Amino acid sequence: MDGFIVLDKPEGKSSFFIANRCRKILGARKVGHLGTLDPFATGLLTIAVNAGTKAIPYVSINQKCYEFEIKFGEKTDTGDKTGKVIAAVYTIPEYDEVMSILPKFLGKIQQKPHQFSAIKIKGQRAYQIARKGLNPNIESRSVTIFNLHLLARITDNIFKLEATVSPGTYVRSLAEDIATSLRTVGHVISLRRILDGKFGLDDAITIDRLEEKKENIEDVLISLEEVLCDIPTYFVSDREASDLAFGRSVAWEAEIESRSGVCLASAKSGKLWIAEVRSAGGVSILAPRRVLIGV
Repeated sequence: MDGFIVLDKPEGKSSFFIANRCRKILGARKVGHLGTLDPFATGLLTIAVNAGTKAIPYVSINQKCYEFEIKFGEKTDTGDKTGKVIAAVYTIPEYDEVMSILPKFLGKIQQKPHQFSAIKIKGQRAYQIARKGLNPNIESRSVTIFNLHLLARITDNIFKLEATVSPGTYVRSLAEDIATSLRTVGHVISLRRILDGKFGLDDAITIDRLEEKKENIEDVLISLEEVLCDIPTYFVSDREASDLAFGRSVAWEAEIESRSGVCLASAKSGKLWIAEVRSAGGVSILAPRRVLIGV
């Protein structure tokens, strides 16, 4: 039982709670996840199971997509509906005004993560510092907004948007910045992740459905090879597998197609390694970097 499961997280549960419940349902030794969702948020939460946790650093996630609703006219201390209202104004933008301001946020921008984020500052989460009434010192970072669309005006002061962004982008901060550009305030009242790298909602299963299917988990478990399909895979012989198992590099005569210098080394026995492509004396070698399955 090594791989990934894509869950549709319900509202009101933390990512840690969902991952832990998944571990108990599957009887897994270890679980992890690719990117946290706030408790009030819903949508895609990709869970790594057993050996999948070792593969997390090598999973390519270039884009995430969110649907979210901004309520203009009120600012909360957390940037979302779970916080306390700390400012209120009567300035509510018109539909055309919201539309006209969105192009300003496209491309690479500087964004300061919210003080109630999970960023670590000297070993403490920013939200832990903020809850003590202190102001965590968070530096701005470069993020990319690939697409930003206004989907609908739900009510007079609630607008629904969709954003495709780079990992590490905070939608709550984006919503507050949009409100500021419109000379008002606002906060996020709903947030749903609909794209997580290569995974969409069609790939997802609810945690309750997962419990129903635990006897046939292979129907929903996504293999390491499929998730790591962006990394070239090379099949090694039993002898080469033995060398890799003992931490020894193996000579490789075939052409290596790996821009990052990383590939998968796969043996017939089912053992799987993350290997590093190196050049020594004009000869390509595969050096074992991390055991995923086996040994």
